[in-house]
Amino acid sequence: MKKISFLVLIILSLSCSKNDPCEGADCLPALTIIGKGTIACLIDGKGFQPGGSQFAGPTQQAFYQFLDGGYYFGLSANHRNSKTSINIALRNQEIEEGEVYQLNVDKEDSNFGESVYNLSYYQTNQIHTGEIYFVKFDDINGIVSGTFWFDAINEDGDIVEVREGRFDMKYY
Repeated sequence: MKKISFLVLIILSLSCSKNDPCEGADCLPALTIIGKGTIACLIDGKGFQPGGSQFAGPTQQAFYQFLDGGYYFGLSANHRNSKTSINIALRNQEIEEGEVYQLNVDKEDSNFGESVYNLSYYQTNQIHTGEIYFVKFDDINGIVSGTFWFDAINEDGDIVEVREGRFDMKYY
């Protein structure tokens, strides 16, 4: 009888493994504000985090630079094995902590979100928009943290939904 009980406990512990697939936002790292080097989101409900070979360059990065009289911010994540990526750009926009910025590509100097997903390129526009919110913007230590979401459309009219986005990165 003890052998059977022990066997049942082993089977139960294996079935509750930490390797069980998670779903939705449970798959994503928590939002932190310490420059931890994380970025993740859901793309059409599936968890996305950068990964793959670093040989061709970093799989994630953030920058904030003053160029041609304005500030430019970029955030990118790339999973090379699945050929999936997201990019967010704020053009000619000075960032302030606690502010929300629209992603809508309505003119040349506007902000946008884009994704490569299922071998197709998607981008925000005036109808399919999104937002990025800066929870922390520390210009002294180069830390940027926040959340984002956006809807983007491809040339065939298909829409991708990017949700539950979060990032905590050092920028250059």
